[in-house]
Amino acid sequence: MIYLKNSVGIEIRRDDLLISCLRSNFAGGVFTSFVRVPGYLQRDRAELRGEIDRFFKRERLGRENIVLGLPRQDVIFRQLDLPKEVADNLKQVILYQVQSFEPTEEDKLYYDFVSLGNGHAGKKLPVLLLMIRKSILESHLEIMKQLGLRPAFVTAGSVALANMFLGTQHGGRDKTFLLADLKPGGFELVMLRGGALVYAHEAARQGETPWKQILLHEMESAVGKVRLDPEENIEGIVMAGEESARVWQDVREDIPGCELIGGRLRFEMPPGNRTVLQEAATSLGLAYVGITHRLPMKLNLLPSEYRVHQKRWAYIPTIVLGLCILALLAGLGLHQLFQQRILSRRLEQEIQSLKGPVARIQSLRSRADSLEKQILFMEGLLNRRDYNLEILQELTTLLPADSFLKFYRNQDGSLTIQGNSGSPPDLLPKLEKSPYLKEVTQSGAIFRDIQTGKDTFTFLAKCEK
Repeated sequence: MIYLKNSVGIEIRRDDLLISCLRSNFAGGVFTSFVRVPGYLQRDRAELRGEIDRFFKRERLGRENIVLGLPRQDVIFRQLDLPKEVADNLKQVILYQVQSFEPTEEDKLYYDFVSLGNGHAGKKLPVLLLMIRKSILESHLEIMKQLGLRPAFVTAGSVALANMFLGTQHGGRDKTFLLADLKPGGFELVMLRGGALVYAHEAARQGETPWKQILLHEMESAVGKVRLDPEENIEGIVMAGEESARVWQDVREDIPGCELIGGRLRFEMPPGNRTVLQEAATSLGLAYVGITHRLPMKLNLLPSEYRVHQKRWAYIPTIVLGLCILALLAGLGLHQLFQQRILSRRLEQEIQSLKGPVARIQSLRSRADSLEKQILFMEGLLNRRDYNLEILQELTTLLPADSFLKFYRNQDGSLTIQGNSGSPPDLLPKLEKSPYLKEVTQSGAIFRDIQTGKDTFTFLAKCEK
């Protein structure tokens, strides 16, 4: 299969690394590979790097498009409602806001922000601000460097999960959803409203507290802080994470609209990846960030000095490759066009060469049809036979010497026989024995002819042949 681009999402999930690969083709995204690397902080760096290198080599993955997902406790979320008038100078206003959170130079923050589409239009400008301490981010980047990984994009895992959900749901940006990323020992709850992340909170599970109780409490807290409109409803709560399948089985009957995120994703994937889809959801969202150009919330915490800035000449191979592909596609289309024209020309030549033989065959067929009609007519004439003489000869033989005919008529095989006889009762049995006559019946009464002194008879019959 031909892939146009691939993206690798790496999620830092407690002590593990979750790595997913998403490739793009003409049909859409393909979730091709996933691996969980346990205990990456405690393991030997060289051994861990070799394991990751083998995974990238086995799956034939590039390293130029890696998206790193940071754990929730390392990222600071701030929802800001700024005056509408600061829209033209928003970057400077955000910088002042970030500096107010930096008590010392050692606590310098890296940040990024995005203007949200919801809020009170005309009154406030809602902004989502993400921040991370410089020391924490550089620590993560140093570990990635030791593992031979150089992220091109760094964001919070929950933001990537929200971006993937919003980007893959038809009409999802017009509704309100709750996303719950369930991990061992806790979960993170995110509210999406109007196509933007408006609430994010991480909660721990204390002891054996039922999941239903924890989820309902966090949902009530989220709704209370966001202040939904009276007519606004939560479309559903969507679960992700390795604990989601088990928790969903326990709470689906008690929490309406609760579902797994795997049922909403339409990526192509091998059958084996379907079983790890819930566990890999956040890392898959990170890979989605690296492969999609139009993100609902593009928040990159990687400072500009750490980013890869390609010079213009670096795009030349891509442009050349694109032109080659276009030339091949054009050549394929022209080849089919020329081939069709050649075939059409050959077909016309074959038709012209067959017109003469076809005309002769049609002429012969017409003559054969005419001769067949003449033959049928002659056979009809030859098969037509006049049986009247044979019937009269038969009647002459059958009738007694004292009997004679006065009237005989054959109308389309229906015979009428009339005559005089000295013994009319004996005539009917004799006529019925004739091979030329059938259905012989007497017509009318037998009466005596005064002139001849004999009885007059009339019989009706059908011609047998």
